[in-house]
Amino acid sequence: MALYNYLNRIHRLDALIRQKRTGPPKELAEKLDISERWLYNLLEELKTELDCPIRYDRRSRSYVYEKSGKVVIGFTKEMEPWQMRKVSGGENFQTFFSLYV
Repeated sequence: MALYNYLNRIHRLDALIRQKRTGPPKELAEKLDISERWLYNLLEELKTELDCPIRYDRRSRSYVYEKSGKVVIGFTKEMEPWQMRKVSGGENFQTFFSLYV
């Protein structure tokens, strides 16, 4: 359950950052129901471990991403080989390309 809460908190933080509605650090910590110190630790983890380009914008009084994007954490299903044939640039393209190289 702790992992779920942690990931849910990251998801909410990401949404607030993308909407530029975090507010100052103290307000953001309250929104996430964590201490301000824990917020700084979480932001530092996102910056260093996940390479999130987060900075605080004083004018908008919100944390923002310096580049457009979002945090994605979850399971991604891989395509089956037969599904790849339907995708442009899939197996058929590789076979075709190898004949002419």
